[in-house]
Amino acid sequence: MGASRSLILAAALTGLGLVLTQPVAADEREARIDWGQRYTVSAPLAGIVREISIQPGDRVTEGQTLFTLDTRRLRADARAGEAERERLHLELAEADREVERAEELYDRTLIALRELELSRIQRAMAAARLARADAELQKTRVDLEDSVVRAPAAGRILSVTVSMGEAVSPALAPAVLAVLGSTDPMRAETTVDADTAGRLQPGQPARVRLDTGEAFDGSVASVGWQVEDIGFGDGYRLAVHFSAPETARLRAGQSARVSLPAVADE
Repeated sequence: MGASRSLILAAALTGLGLVLTQPVAADEREARIDWGQRYTVSAPLAGIVREISIQPGDRVTEGQTLFTLDTRRLRADARAGEAERERLHLELAEADREVERAEELYDRTLIALRELELSRIQRAMAAARLARADAELQKTRVDLEDSVVRAPAAGRILSVTVSMGEAVSPALAPAVLAVLGSTDPMRAETTVDADTAGRLQPGQPARVRLDTGEAFDGSVASVGWQVEDIGFGDGYRLAVHFSAPETARLRAGQSARVSLPAVADE
């Protein structure tokens, strides 16, 4: 009888141990898929759209050409700037020679100090004109580079808001050419209560599951500090970043579920 009781007690303790060591189920809640980040692609200078290299839905890589603005005026300005710079180089060389002659004549007491100072002033003015021309030419070259509008990040083109031949000018209004959504990472958003928000930290593991059954490992990207309703009731906004293959063909607004790490009871 004593042996039977011992066996029953051992079995009970073993079962209790199994219960105590069983991992706590993760906290899962409704969420919505969004792009990792949205970029507004704008025109950095005034011009006419000469070429559009993308259309909505295209995947692009960072630095890929999206638009090209007409550069005929800029190329003409660059040629004129190079010619002016060459002329001013010659002018500065002549001013240097004049200073050398004036210094020699002054050393021989053939001219007054004032004449030497005037030659030096003329040389300084020539150097200033050359420096200004160099700066203007550099600005024109930067504008030429900016006439090719490139993708600020890898992602998917969400919209294109200009047409071929359309004039754009950032001086009149922010000239939005396109909107791009980055796809790596993607983002899942939901809301959590204050207790959950208080225990979550950026970088903690999380998991995103789609309605299709596909699931992706991710991590907490940010936890909000004020209550808001983004479609899941009042709570603190939680963003989870995750990576997904192109075959998943994710779109912003898709429903999903986010599994958060649970804290076991002490």
